[in-house]
Amino acid sequence: MASVTWADGLQAVGAVLTPVVVAILAYVVVRAQSRSEGLLKIRTDYYRSIVPDLNRLMCYMTFIGTWRDQSPLDIIRLKRRLDEQFYCAAPLFSPEVLSAYEALMGMTFVPFGSWGEDARLKTNAYRRRTSWILEEDWNPRWDACFALTDDMSITASELKKYRETYDTLIAALVLDLNLNRTRARYTTDLVSLNAHAPRIQDIKGSSPPD
Repeated sequence: MASVTWADGLQAVGAVLTPVVVAILAYVVVRAQSRSEGLLKIRTDYYRSIVPDLNRLMCYMTFIGTWRDQSPLDIIRLKRRLDEQFYCAAPLFSPEVLSAYEALMGMTFVPFGSWGEDARLKTNAYRRRTSWILEEDWNPRWDACFALTDDMSITASELKKYRETYDTLIAALVLDLNLNRTRARYTTDLVSLNAHAPRIQDIKGSSPPD
């Protein structure tokens, strides 16, 4: 009877271990895939929860859609809700999402007012007040919610920059959902007082006093 060599022994051990190794690797891969799918589902749920409110905020700040239906207090409450939802979800998303969210909020609100005061909106009340369409009268106290005075214009370049910042946030969120193709832009060029205008225009304030 021929003697058993080391090579024969290793081959025999390998034949036994291979199914075990394959099974272990399969378990690891399946578990990782399951965790990845679970994370993707949670991200998707947060996306569906957050993005409609982000869109409302963008519409208000860029004078499109439902901007005339929102009081400044509505938008401040919207900020609180967004912050609560987003910062709970932030650990589930990439640093790019967090950075883009904070950039958008930085363009929207002036934080850190006096003790107990709400953040103020980085826009003015003039067009909102003169275009107010709800049955409830415009409350003069709402004017304090705005950081800009009535006579200050909101320039086309500012509207364009806001839209681009919003698009960056949405693109970062979509990328974290592992979609293969994302769009560079999620709003249109029709970001102006008149949603049907052919180009972005300045939003004029009131005439300054003589």
